[in-house]
Amino acid sequence: MIRNFIFFVLFRPEGLFTRLRAYDLFRWALALQLIRWESTALTTMVTLYREKSAMLLPVPFGIDPEIYRYGEIFLYGPYGLLIITAMAYVVWVHGAPYVTISPLTMRKAWTLLGFCFFGPWLPSLCVDSFLIMLGFGGPEVIIPWHVTIVAAESLFTAAGLRTIYGIPTRRALALGVLTGVMFLILAGTVIR
Repeated sequence: MIRNFIFFVLFRPEGLFTRLRAYDLFRWALALQLIRWESTALTTMVTLYREKSAMLLPVPFGIDPEIYRYGEIFLYGPYGLLIITAMAYVVWVHGAPYVTISPLTMRKAWTLLGFCFFGPWLPSLCVDSFLIMLGFGGPEVIIPWHVTIVAAESLFTAAGLRTIYGIPTRRALALGVLTGVMFLILAGTVIR
């Protein structure tokens, strides 16, 4: 089932978007985001914590880096859900006036982002773990790789907004890019 889902999201997103238009898949989107954030915390973050690799930005508020890294493992999931919620709110507020096919609600925006920001991430988790295992988990490798993944997630979001809700291509693309930028800023501000 997971293999079929990955295939759908990565290679046939229009099939996923058709299902998102027809069904309420919010619970699935929420479950996928919980898996995303907790899996990252329990794999990549734990490995980075053990390896004590250098952080890209200094730890805020003068917190000890060891304590901060440890706290990230437990707070990663809730913070990730907060990020997706903030992005969904922006998509809902700025996308709803341009809808031509199906009404866009906060719940539907969250569902779309939940799916679009999961599919490309799944292979990323495997690559992240592999890179860290090989000793290439530093910012010079991980950051370009993650920006590429976020770009793919943003393009999927734009395609979903256009396909499901009939939002004009330029507006959908602008909203997709905005979600990616928000993700990078919100994740980059706290996640080290």
